[in-house]
Amino acid sequence: MAYLREQLKAGRRQWVSKLLIVGEGGVGKTALLRSLRGEPFDHQLSTTHGIRIESLELAHPTEANVTMQLNAWDFGGQEIYHATHQFFLTNRSLFVLAWNARHGYEQGKLYYWLDTIQARAPQSPVILVATWLDERAADLPLSELRAKYPQIVGHCEISNKTGQGLEDLRKALTDAAAGLPLMGENWPAAWLNAAEAIRARKEKHISPSTLLKIMEGQGVSGDNARILTRWLHELGDILHYHDDEELNDIVILKPQWVTGYISQVLESEEVIGKSGIFTRLQMEKLWRDLAPDMRDHFLRLMERFDLSYRTLENREISLVVERLPLDPPDYQSQWEAVKKTEPCREILMKFQLNTIPAGIPTWFIARTHRFSTHTHWRTGALFADLPEQEQRHLALVQAFPHERYLQLTVRGPTPYNFFALLKDGIELILRRFPGLRIERLIPCPGHNHEPCPHEFKYASLQKAIERTPPVVDIQCPASFKPVSVPHLLFGLHWRTQDAVLERIGTLETTLVGKQDELLAELLALRELTQREFTSIFRREQSGIDTHCPNVFVLRRGRGWLTGAIAGQKMDLQLYCQAPGCWHPTKEGGHYRIDDPARWIKATAPYIRKLVAVLKYAAPLTGPWVAMAWPDYERMVKNDLSFMTELVKKLPDLEMDRELGLTEAIGEVPTPERVGGAALRALRQLLNEKDPQQHWGGLKKVLTPEGHYLWLCEHHAKEYAM
Repeated sequence: MAYLREQLKAGRRQWVSKLLIVGEGGVGKTALLRSLRGEPFDHQLSTTHGIRIESLELAHPTEANVTMQLNAWDFGGQEIYHATHQFFLTNRSLFVLAWNARHGYEQGKLYYWLDTIQARAPQSPVILVATWLDERAADLPLSELRAKYPQIVGHCEISNKTGQGLEDLRKALTDAAAGLPLMGENWPAAWLNAAEAIRARKEKHISPSTLLKIMEGQGVSGDNARILTRWLHELGDILHYHDDEELNDIVILKPQWVTGYISQVLESEEVIGKSGIFTRLQMEKLWRDLAPDMRDHFLRLMERFDLSYRTLENREISLVVERLPLDPPDYQSQWEAVKKTEPCREILMKFQLNTIPAGIPTWFIARTHRFSTHTHWRTGALFADLPEQEQRHLALVQAFPHERYLQLTVRGPTPYNFFALLKDGIELILRRFPGLRIERLIPCPGHNHEPCPHEFKYASLQKAIERTPPVVDIQCPASFKPVSVPHLLFGLHWRTQDAVLERIGTLETTLVGKQDELLAELLALRELTQREFTSIFRREQSGIDTHCPNVFVLRRGRGWLTGAIAGQKMDLQLYCQAPGCWHPTKEGGHYRIDDPARWIKATAPYIRKLVAVLKYAAPLTGPWVAMAWPDYERMVKNDLSFMTELVKKLPDLEMDRELGLTEAIGEVPTPERVGGAALRALRQLLNEKDPQQHWGGLKKVLTPEGHYLWLCEHHAKEYAM
């Protein structure tokens, strides 16, 4: 970092940023950029399809002899492109929202576009531009818009045909661009030279090794090269997904090139006629001028953007979710049939939004395709937790654009696990819109078997259960009757973990002959508990010093003596984190702890919570168990017996505040307070014992729902595309 600071001091200022032109302006919007670039008005000009990228140069308003360069992205206004555009609508950019004065601001969907910009890039300034001023005067409730959308920094009225108002627009753009966060940023001279060399390349794509050679030729290497690559990706100069094994072998130098080919798929009459079905044969026809490896790369990019997915039944067929039919198929009979099963419970959550951006819920449909029942439409889908087997749980996801809400409902005997998994997937999609205003609502369960119209705010329920002591009952304002907060949040909040574990314990003690109904509930709750345990430490896992597998057992070292821990040896065994199937790593992942007493002091609260979940780790079924160890259940039972014994001794250990253990035994600290010091101690131990970071062959996998799991080779395959 010291080296980088010195390079920045000796660097040059970068006068480059991003201009995004959006709206329903039609030809007027397309002509806008040409007019600003000094190009003549073209009566035959057609509207933009997909994205067009040009450079726009503006003289800095206060810095002498400085020319600012805006990479201007002209986005096609057709609705079908809106979901595609979302990935390029980034913060730290300047937006021009164009609308056609001949058609009026309502037909120009100004409120929709302003809501979209606010949701996707809440910190970016916006200039409103009315086109076709030569044919009709602009009529706009500007004061109302400015009050609702403080991002608006200007409004201009122009005619591309006559040139009227263009100078006013140019000045507004110049003033706004000069204030952008990245404009005039100091870059190391070597970085700037490398960026300019990359931008000057004529190829549409290169390999990562070629990119590295270009940077090294300008004196940028190692970590600096990786940082510069990420910055160029975020600025939209290149597309490179280093964290994706199927995409990281190619660096796209012309993002516009990619969007053009994706637009061909979205506009294909054959794809439209088949309600989104896109076959490999169609791909070879549409993309016949691409090499086979680039066709696969572009298809994978569409999957990365959640625009399509390959069906599980036939990997030669993709479904383009933006071309799903608007009208739903007949799903009601299948959906209502679940209610007739016994028992049947239902969980529902409504996500009230200030706007429904493009991509909701189609991105979610693509991301959750492994649960598809092939019953889906543009604004909804029906999912099953066992789509190829007897369907025990069904989930219905629906978006209601006019009412501006998204709703997730899950039905079945034990819906908690499936609901929590799908909710995490929805939350992941919603996080793509940092400025989106979201209010989560849970319906009142009713009173005395009578339905109730009230909806509780999820945020209020969270505050209630997180109080010390937690609020057990909350009054329903519709009936004035008490409702159990833990019941409403069962399986949805970490503070209900004890109740979930208690239910698992009850099921295990009452499970006689492995009755199907109880066994299914037990397996579902076990999977829920294990996945949620790893999920609550997700933020801690993002840090370099805490990034490591975090499910393990402790075993007695050789020559272990009953009694005090001090002076004895202990072993640590890593576990695969497949939800519902936690198990020890088969080869490696086994390490000696030389000073267990001190190490346990730093990890005691975490170990206590881990053991509470580990008690129910041993799966009752699974063909992969026989592949691993014949004495698997006995081994796990011994591990858990020792861990349980160890937890009982934790109150007797001397608390050492210098080691980060500040909570008193018996309190219920937040997961973040429990995880930080413990995971740092775990990472330090693993680094010392396994500097090559083999970690028992565990591979870090990002699930479609945004969970990072450390998985063995067998379970990692389940998430392969």
